[in-house]
Amino acid sequence: MAERKILYLPPVGLSKEILSSDAMATLESLGTVIWNELDRNYTGDELLELIPGAAVVITSWGSPHITEAHLAEAADLQIVGHAAGSVKNRLAAAGHERGIVLLSAADVIAESVAEYTLWAMLSGQRDPFRYERIMKTERGWRPAHGFISHCLYAKTVGIVSASMVGRRVIGLLKPFGCDVMVYDPYLSQEDAQLSGVRRVALAELFARADIISVHAPITPETRHMITRAHFQSIRDGALFIHTARAWVLDQNAMLAELQKNRFNAFIDVFDPEPLPADHPLRDLDNVFLSPHISGYTAENRLRLVEEIARDIQRFFNNEPMRLVVSYERLPIMA
Repeated sequence: MAERKILYLPPVGLSKEILSSDAMATLESLGTVIWNELDRNYTGDELLELIPGAAVVITSWGSPHITEAHLAEAADLQIVGHAAGSVKNRLAAAGHERGIVLLSAADVIAESVAEYTLWAMLSGQRDPFRYERIMKTERGWRPAHGFISHCLYAKTVGIVSASMVGRRVIGLLKPFGCDVMVYDPYLSQEDAQLSGVRRVALAELFARADIISVHAPITPETRHMITRAHFQSIRDGALFIHTARAWVLDQNAMLAELQKNRFNAFIDVFDPEPLPADHPLRDLDNVFLSPHISGYTAENRLRLVEEIARDIQRFFNNEPMRLVVSYERLPIMA
């Protein structure tokens, strides 16, 4: 039997961040790996030349999508592993129809985003950045008006979308005894009960929650689904956290309400990105900004190919896989 051919598409620079020695060893134990030794991603035409005979293709950020033209040259292709986030359009529909298995390491990234979200919830209750400014910039001690710190315990938390990240955040909140509300049209009553959360309408979530955290995917239905009315209904003193995509909300409406200084926010995603240097969000003391890094941690970044490689190994050992993405779920995924 011919040696199994494995195509590894991420370029050298990216591989320094996402490819561990364990991942390399696992892949090389499964067949002959054709490594990308370039400092750039392959073009679609280059992939067309490389893909014949490949049983496995591993992709990441910037890798060419596998189109019908590629599939016509890839009679042996069995599994595609995406060592990054969204897999929408990563594999042409004909590939799914042919039974090619699609894997996504988005769940690994979700762990980091969920951890960031919990940190934002805890930090947002204590506002440590205000105290740091007083002590470092102003060289002072305590604020003249006293401490205004709160706890996360027993807060009413609204989660927008029980996505990969949303579900992990729900799990992380369990020790805090929070009353968790979820808006997600695809969350069944049974799943909500099993998760210990309440299903609510989006309007109720915004109006009642002490903390609102957005984890909705990019789909046609989620385009600006969070409107001016939702932001206007946020309670004074509440905390708004956004780590999803700017696609899902009206950013100008969010800005207008934040400028009233009624509530605080932690925001990690913007439109456009990078956020312009003169953008008014940068001037608000009630907003903590981070440059789209909630999913970026060195440890989990290095696990991306590793987890994909383990699932590919399970595939060829006829064992249950962890990262499979079904064609039916693609339309409602990030």
